[in-house]
Amino acid sequence: MNLYYPTLVLYVFLIYWLIVLALDRKGFLERYNISAYGPILMIRTKRGERLLERLAKGMIRERFWRAYANIGTILVLIAMSLMVALVLYGTYVTFMMQPEPTELNEPRNWLLIPGLNEFIPMCAWIGFVIALVVHELSHAVLSTVEKIKVKSMGLLVALIPIGAFAEPDSEQLFGEKSKERGKKRAEEKEMGETETIRKKVATSRERTRIISAGVTSNFFVALLAFLFFFAILFSIQPVGENVLYVYNVAGGSPAETLGIESETFITMVDGSAVMGVEELNKALEEREKIILTVVDKSGKEREIEVNGAHESEGVTLVWVVEGFPADKAGLKEGMSITRMDTMSINSYEDFHEFMNHTIPGQVIEVQTKEKTFVVELGESPYDKKGYLGVLVPNNPLGMVVGEFSAKEYLEGLRSIPSSFMTFSPRQWLNGWLWLTIMPIASLPAGFGGFHPLLVHLYEPVGAASFFGGGIF
Repeated sequence: MNLYYPTLVLYVFLIYWLIVLALDRKGFLERYNISAYGPILMIRTKRGERLLERLAKGMIRERFWRAYANIGTILVLIAMSLMVALVLYGTYVTFMMQPEPTELNEPRNWLLIPGLNEFIPMCAWIGFVIALVVHELSHAVLSTVEKIKVKSMGLLVALIPIGAFAEPDSEQLFGEKSKERGKKRAEEKEMGETETIRKKVATSRERTRIISAGVTSNFFVALLAFLFFFAILFSIQPVGENVLYVYNVAGGSPAETLGIESETFITMVDGSAVMGVEELNKALEEREKIILTVVDKSGKEREIEVNGAHESEGVTLVWVVEGFPADKAGLKEGMSITRMDTMSINSYEDFHEFMNHTIPGQVIEVQTKEKTFVVELGESPYDKKGYLGVLVPNNPLGMVVGEFSAKEYLEGLRSIPSSFMTFSPRQWLNGWLWLTIMPIASLPAGFGGFHPLLVHLYEPVGAASFFGGGIF
């Protein structure tokens, strides 16, 4: 892991913290109504009062905001119930299936912090700040509607914005605590005060509206974001029909030697569009030399010359499933299977031809270039044949390649809203789970945004063509 950038960020943050401490001791921050809590700055302002009055004052506006918050309260209860269901389901899956440790559950990916979480890009800070500001502004607007004084609004900053806040009068919002109320009355009695200005205290219904308003507005912002997203989906079309997607590359294989990486596209063979895996394999078998056009993760297109570099003996193991027969017998990723029982294995087809004639519990000999293993086959999760528990390349270069239809992928994204057009709670839950998984799942199932690799396959049409590639 490259520690240069994390170390640089740490130094910058420490320098920032020292500056905050120095300014706080000299009283500079207090002069500008800024409070420091360690490295976190609470920047308060009262300049938003006129904006709040414009948004909240007036009979029609007040009725609108109250109706808005009442609807939001129902949505908040539904969302809360859904999140409880997701947490319980996630806990069940974790304990029952015990998922293998991957990059998905690394500690840094537990936190949804843009830039730190490798699935959330730095540009997501824009959305993060918008969500915070809209959330807190909504609390302030509903407080104004319900005649609860907003003492201040502001931002929480720790080198970058990490939060926002609206500060309603807590005594009006929640009422005075009984001890404080008794103490205040005793003081008033001692001083002989007969008249006291009573502050308005929010009713439970008003308080519920104020508190739920923030989440309601986040729902509204999310809805706008989805509308923009689907507007883009219906404003683009595929550049071509099919490309090949490289799922994985075996270690030490010819593909790795040629610099072909996983999660890339193969778009052309000798300058012609490639339509399927069989077409690619046939070209590799029949021609001494071919040119592959590859698009890598960064969206960079390059040509790779393949000159008789494909495997001639055995199939390399790309992946060995933990806890299954191959793993128990000692087979490892990167090993090459050359023979199974008495059958020579020279290709993906040979491997599957042998496995198609096996049964669960059958004991076989698996010969590799390193040694021979005795394996008792398990039961396949897909059919009643024997199961070894390995992934082998389906391509002579040592790659696992699949056909990727740009058109079908786009139609799949466009069909997302239809999963919620149902009254089935199970389908709703599955729909939300799918939306949750999409950003962290790899292609061709997931969608982490129109990154350079995907942008290469689509182009805007109609009025959207005015924006060019910038629409993505």
